[in-house]
Amino acid sequence: MDFARILTERYALSDEGTGLLMHSATLTRHARKEVIIEEGQRDADVCFVAEGSVRTYVMREDKCVILSFAFEGDPTSSTLGAWPGGISGHTIETMEPTTLVRLPREEIDRLFAADAELADWGRRMAEEQLRRHEEYFADFAWRDKSEQYKRVLREYPQLLQRIALKDLAAYLFVTPQSLSRIRAEIK
Repeated sequence: MDFARILTERYALSDEGTGLLMHSATLTRHARKEVIIEEGQRDADVCFVAEGSVRTYVMREDKCVILSFAFEGDPTSSTLGAWPGGISGHTIETMEPTTLVRLPREEIDRLFAADAELADWGRRMAEEQLRRHEEYFADFAWRDKSEQYKRVLREYPQLLQRIALKDLAAYLFVTPQSLSRIRAEIK
């Protein structure tokens, strides 16, 4: 889908607001399993998936902890996704061949300061990111991983066709064997 159309249809931006964002946008194409940004690197752009998918993760104690997935139209990093100084707090990697729309953070900040509609869009996007992160971390308190699995499938219905089951297990914070058991129980 055309990213300008995603901005108008999914994010309800006016043609003028969409035009302002697209004026600053660049497209980059990436191969499967390509790291876009590593945890600790300077993150100069806010990226959106135009086509393909990415995963956002951190490595802790030699384990991959997947924080989120992003598909067409989703931001790959939150406007809140960089620590002070523009340093990324996580690694972003493609899961399949992916085209990203890149918007320089400095330009986004300038547009937010100059345009109320874009500032509101940025606020809504940040709130959505915060809501998803809150849900993700609240899931750790859940004892019933099958309910967590069902919620993830409701939120990302295309997930099983597009990502490896080991990535889904890492996102749910279970072993691949436990995920197999959960999937067998639900069928």
